[in-house]
Amino acid sequence: MSDIAARMPRLDVATGRDLPSDMLHGKVLHPSQMSWSGLRYEGRELCAVNGEEVRRMPGVVALVQQDHFVGVVAMTPVHASQASERLALQWSRPDSLAAKRAPSPPLETNAYTWRIASAKANANDKAIVWVLNDRASVWIAPVTPDFKQALQAELASLLAMPLQSLDIFEDASSAPVAREMDLLDAAADAALLSKHVQRPVSVQCTEHAGDDQVLTLKVADAGAAGAGIASPIVWASDAPWSQRPSRARLLTQKSLIEAVAGASVQEAGSVGRALINSSLSVASVHDLNAAQVFAHESELAQIAVQQGQHPIEARLEQMPKGRGRDLALAVLEQSGGLLKDPNDDAVQIPGYLSGRGFASSQVECLDAKGEPQTVWSAWVADVAVNVSTGDISVTRVVAGHDVQSLQVAQQASMQVISSQNAPQMLEGAQKLLLDGFAAEDWRADNSQSNALASIVGQKVGTDVLKASPGDVVAHGRLADEGVTTLPAAAAIANAVQQATGVRLRTVPLDPQALRLALSLEPKPSKALAAKRLGWLGAGAAAVVGMAAMAWPFKPALPLTDGADVSLYSAQALERGRLVAAAGDCIVCHTAPGGKENVGGLGLPTPFGTIFTTNITPDNETGIGRWSYAAFERAMRHGVHQDGRQLYPAFPYTAFAKMNEGDMQALYGYLMSQPAVKAEAPKTELVFPYSVRSSLAGWNLLFHDAKPFEADRSKSVEWNRGSYLVNGAGHCSACHTPRNALGAEKSGIQNYLAGGEAEGWTAPAINKLGSGPSPWSKDDLVRYMRTGYSANHGVAAGPMAPVIHGLAQLPQSDVQSIATYLLDLPGQPKQVDAALTVNAAPAAAAPVKDQSLRNGERMYQNACAVCHEAGAGPTLFGVKPDLSKNTSLYASTPQNLIQVVLHGIQEPANDALGHMPGFKDSFDNQQIDDLLGYLRGRFAPEEKAWPDSKPLIEQLRTPLH
Repeated sequence: MSDIAARMPRLDVATGRDLPSDMLHGKVLHPSQMSWSGLRYEGRELCAVNGEEVRRMPGVVALVQQDHFVGVVAMTPVHASQASERLALQWSRPDSLAAKRAPSPPLETNAYTWRIASAKANANDKAIVWVLNDRASVWIAPVTPDFKQALQAELASLLAMPLQSLDIFEDASSAPVAREMDLLDAAADAALLSKHVQRPVSVQCTEHAGDDQVLTLKVADAGAAGAGIASPIVWASDAPWSQRPSRARLLTQKSLIEAVAGASVQEAGSVGRALINSSLSVASVHDLNAAQVFAHESELAQIAVQQGQHPIEARLEQMPKGRGRDLALAVLEQSGGLLKDPNDDAVQIPGYLSGRGFASSQVECLDAKGEPQTVWSAWVADVAVNVSTGDISVTRVVAGHDVQSLQVAQQASMQVISSQNAPQMLEGAQKLLLDGFAAEDWRADNSQSNALASIVGQKVGTDVLKASPGDVVAHGRLADEGVTTLPAAAAIANAVQQATGVRLRTVPLDPQALRLALSLEPKPSKALAAKRLGWLGAGAAAVVGMAAMAWPFKPALPLTDGADVSLYSAQALERGRLVAAAGDCIVCHTAPGGKENVGGLGLPTPFGTIFTTNITPDNETGIGRWSYAAFERAMRHGVHQDGRQLYPAFPYTAFAKMNEGDMQALYGYLMSQPAVKAEAPKTELVFPYSVRSSLAGWNLLFHDAKPFEADRSKSVEWNRGSYLVNGAGHCSACHTPRNALGAEKSGIQNYLAGGEAEGWTAPAINKLGSGPSPWSKDDLVRYMRTGYSANHGVAAGPMAPVIHGLAQLPQSDVQSIATYLLDLPGQPKQVDAALTVNAAPAAAAPVKDQSLRNGERMYQNACAVCHEAGAGPTLFGVKPDLSKNTSLYASTPQNLIQVVLHGIQEPANDALGHMPGFKDSFDNQQIDDLLGYLRGRFAPEEKAWPDSKPLIEQLRTPLH
């Protein structure tokens, strides 16, 4: 070992200490479209770089360019991010990619799909690399042995170093990264940057702002599959079915990768060339193999049902004698048998259908010492399906694993564990219905069930699955920690089919798709007369319901002794927390300086100030004694527990769209929070608005309490976005104009066309893809996650706290919202992003008008230090480019006045920094002059605003 290598620091894996003390930070700019066909890189290529301004920026150490790879190395993450935003790049336009772009799959598909939700990166999702002469050291969070081996090989190829020259150190105190492929990309980026500066460089894993990615498998030979359950199934995929190289290697070794891939293809056959949602796949080996097992085990059950066989019996008959079949029998014995009639009245819960599903797998992987071993896994899952809502509950799980290499003296070679002994299994299994698999969902504290750890992927044995000749399947070797959970998705899907007759083919399993399928299920002919009577009853019920809504006096619902929160699982409470975050409950129900959710916030309306109430589970001043029925009535119909009508400032008009599962979870979450005794101020409006009973008529005119219904012509992602926007998110409450009676104006032309909120203008969001500064999906997702878009500005006013809630949602939910908003009628079709990105901001031009000169002087003295590019260091966070700020292009200066007067005291994200207010420093004329200068310089194509001094005076006193 060289002297230099000996001086390189090592990470103490027990404590996570000894990281490089002089670490720098890197930010890499990747093309907006990248893809790997399995043979070669397909995507945009770098045409030109204009980085002179960036090199001169404070805190910037180096601008690194190698082939099509461009990155910035800086002293701090803020400096690196700021510099990357100022970097002007030109990329080629790959017309072939646009032609291949595939739409999101519809709600129904004949293929099996595995959705990979883009995970939110956390502080530990980063890689630190120090390349110094002939050696490289890498510091990362814990990973599987197989990924560690793959990472070492990838970096060795990228840096042209032998494997023994790379050391990888893991911080045992850190949580695993959300996506291994993101870590691979971050490490490769950091390696290239460090090689250039010869110092340690840290690169954060990125969040993917694109669509959720979908792995799809289809039966390649329908004849073979239909011949019988014992016939081998041959699978095909439209996309390359193998793990890709890192983005850094694709951008710097394009020709070399093509040569290597071409050589391998001569042996493996041709590879399908397709994109996964027009972006570079984030699929790791574990995603690929998990999708394979889900498709294979689901299809075996589907074939059995089509041939009139019991799926579990047929699967057992198909399994050869040996350890795998012995394990399956042991799991089934402990689970209580086949449950041949899941809808037997003796085991049926009213309103639910019950089912049992089975799935198994045989995999080869590496043990802790790197030795190969075979592991058999088997799962039995019981489910209960709500026939009205489609909601699926996993009621019991029995899982087993058999590890061939384990010695009897160390551990029993076969383990069968029930969720009764390891309740974490139920929570992890239920997670499949929401977000799919994640590492933390399967961790178990019970020492007897430590093997039931995270699903991290594994090699699928060739006797279980065969790849079609037209595809390349990468067979990875992974640690055995995740092997036992491999059959989970198929077992639950098979249970749902046994209960309902509906085959769910996409993971995460979608209750909404199940509800739609159940609503279309043909009814037996003998029930036709009853069905017709049901229609008559439904019609009568609708009339009665309308009369009840119009009736102004509602009965009080009985108080209870309080909800039994122990009935709610941790997973259900977490679901409720996310619903509350999407609905911004804490924003409206917390007064400035007050405790969370105790109410007291005054909401100004044209009819007077309405004060929010205490929604903590306090028995006297909160909702502690409310039953779920009372809570649901308030949320769906706007009626208090005591029978009072609630003012529609409480957006029950939107909350009514929420499904039953989310409503129940929200109730459980609120009831699990600390109870705070605090009496909120009473709302007292002037006559006639003080007559609450009159709101019954308002509801009859303007409120539709019908739950959300999906549009089957749209994708699952689009429908999820619509559900969130129109339900818990209640976006239209602020962003839709209202009529004289305070109701949202109807008609597609008014929907999300802009409104008012707390003295701020809520801009139109129904045409985000058009206008002088159109939003891309990347821009919109980034803004909703962080409160900042370099192309549009910073979230302020009432929108800033909304970002706090959106930032807590899964990345897939935020992407769904963006997909829905950018697909609203009247917007142009989304096109490729501009070829030139991060262009330089508008330069100051000489001004002659006296008021503009006054405004320019004020800007230079008070604003330029934080907003002028290249005018010194970034002092308080980001340095927003005013030439791209949406407020400067608005038809009214209202929001800009609010920011100038009051600043941004509570930013959406602490990293954005605070902005001081100038209401005590500038008079109305000075602010008006400043507005005129900002509009004229940064939005010169827009008409000048009229005299703003009256509006400035009006907004000087905040509404709260």
